[in-house]
Amino acid sequence: MENVLYIQKTTAGNIAQSGNVIFDNVILNSGTMVYNAINGEITFNTIGKYYVNWWVSTQNVSNSLNSAFSLVSSNGVSLVGNSPIKLNSFTGMGVINVTVAPVTARLINTASGTAYLSSNVPIKAMLSAIMFIDSGSSDTMYNFQIMQLANVLSQIIVSYSENVISVFVRGLYYITGNPESLYSSPSGPGLFIVNEEGDIQAIPLNMITAVYAGDASVYDPSISYLSPPALMPSGWDTNVITSVYQYLPVGTAASVYFSIGNSRNGYVYKDEYGMLVVTSDLDGNEPTFIPATEASIIITTIPDLKKAKNIGLKKTDLK
Repeated sequence: MENVLYIQKTTAGNIAQSGNVIFDNVILNSGTMVYNAINGEITFNTIGKYYVNWWVSTQNVSNSLNSAFSLVSSNGVSLVGNSPIKLNSFTGMGVINVTVAPVTARLINTASGTAYLSSNVPIKAMLSAIMFIDSGSSDTMYNFQIMQLANVLSQIIVSYSENVISVFVRGLYYITGNPESLYSSPSGPGLFIVNEEGDIQAIPLNMITAVYAGDASVYDPSISYLSPPALMPSGWDTNVITSVYQYLPVGTAASVYFSIGNSRNGYVYKDEYGMLVVTSDLDGNEPTFIPATEASIIITTIPDLKKAKNIGLKKTDLK
């Protein structure tokens, strides 16, 4: 999955204490990172690890004995570059680990005075960010699907925090409650935490077959999805995920079964690699999020609703 950002600052000027460096030249932006040229903020929209490298060239810093800049992220990372010399070109580098997207970052003047950028060089500052994926997270499309699910769940937690959602797992069982958080190990998210009237329940991501956003819910159009790898690995999971993606274009009327005996009747509202969203109508009401490989049967002519459990119709049908 290509995810690269390369930006430069070519105009001289000064950066106030605690001010952001505003890069004015986007050389390359390929992937899901977003750069805001107004406030200098970078948004990492995809779960993963990012190697970030930056440098700034200063010619003076007022009211300070040194030069110092830090790339500070919203998840607590601070990548510092400093120098005891006010006239200097210095760098900072490190890794930002995004376990719950989005994460924002900005390059800040952390010296105790105003920093004046060098007027003697054509490029005053540079920043590059490249996403790299560990072994085991990109080697199969099933792993990509789990990453897609984690990405979607992180947004469901925000968009439907007050909703009583239903989470279906393999077998007959499902739970209801408020979406609370994703629990992550050092290598990434692995458990979906749901609060069922005070009972905190943790569900392994690989056990989830569908997530219903709740009665009277409406699909949140701000939800974003991961792009598939540019070169998809071969395997059964790639075959299934790509086939489901191609078989069910947006707007298709369908009944999608998952777990044992549970189904969602309605319309395909979103069709993404590794994730289907089926709603009760074409307006996006009562969305159900279904990982592609968890769809056990797909019927594109909706059967008699009285003969199929439909989580968008009756709560008594949830068994």
